Amino acid sequence: MDELNQPPHANRGVVMLEEEKENVENPLVSMVDYIRVTFKTHDVDHIIENILHLSKDFMTEKPNGFYGYVGTYELDYIKVFYSAPDDNRGVLIELSGRGCRQFESFLECRKKTWYDFFQDCMAQGGSFTRFDLAIDDKKTYFSIPELLKKAQKGECISRFRKSDYNGSFDLSDGQMGGTTIYFGSKKSEAYLCFYEKNHEQAEKNNIPLEDLGDWNRYEIRLKNERAQVAIKELIKRQDLTYIALQIINNYVKFVDPNERERRYWETSDFWQAFIGDVGKLRLFMKPQEDFYQKSRNWLRNSCAPTMKMVLEADKHLGKTDLSDMIVEAELADKHKKMLDVFMANVADMVV
Repeated sequence: MDELNQPPHANRGVVMLEEEKENVENPLVSMVDYIRVTFKTHDVDHIIENILHLSKDFMTEKPNGFYGYVGTYELDYIKVFYSAPDDNRGVLIELSGRGCRQFESFLECRKKTWYDFFQDCMAQGGSFTRFDLAIDDKKTYFSIPELLKKAQKGECISRFRKSDYNGSFDLSDGQMGGTTIYFGSKKSEAYLCFYEKNHEQAEKNNIPLEDLGDWNRYEIRLKNERAQVAIKELIKRQDLTYIALQIINNYVKFVDPNERERRYWETSDFWQAFIGDVGKLRLFMKPQEDFYQKSRNWLRNSCAPTMKMVLEADKHLGKTDLSDMIVEAELADKHKKMLDVFMANVADMVV
């Protein structure tokens, strides 16, 4: 049997958590994964309150920005950049992957969806300069290393001219790491990336690979006109499936060779099965409410060992240096803002 068509191997144990049950019932999950949208206005308050529907009181202002913008309002991973009065850049909203997950909390609180947000942006003349979609595949319809081998044998028909890839392995035991395949150029307006998400997460979080099970991630990255067209189609159809199918199936197809010309080769069974299931995707919203998690993680990873050392010394010497330092510390404005956000309810932050 072709390795691409073999069922995935995973020992999940007898007990299955609710999230794992959902993954079996819905093996493919799609999500909005990155957004940049610009507005030809300098009224940043209007954009924050009428597009994001957030209270500016919970946002932190910084006198600097990226992409040529001069200042930033941010709520953790949700960022709003503004330009100088004589600069026609106007205002830019940027939501990273984590920013999208956080913003979904606000959408859920307002009983709105991404479709409503996209419509609000378009109604205010918004121009999407980047729009990313992601598909998580816990069923793993194919092995990405085997998919790479198939592409290298010329068994991938694509509108892209070039592909790239990377991978890794452990020098101590030769164990293979994750494999990533890139379709197209990062500079182009359409770009696909398929990779083994379980390997990435295992390395990033220092957890055993087997604890994560099988997990592929397929990312679709669109820029400028392609992003704008995708958003318009999404508003019209209100179906993320359509966008994902149009992009993936339009740009990439894996085939099995036969005696006929390459353009007549039949679509591989595993690819047809994958595309068929993608057609059942739903728009996924998994709100993330730990808005101060980044700083908490930094404290745990960078400072906790030192704090524990001082605590142990205090116990030995009969002192209270650690608690004294904490009590006497003065919070900077950014820490106060972070604490306000953490202690507030999501409903308090939306307008």
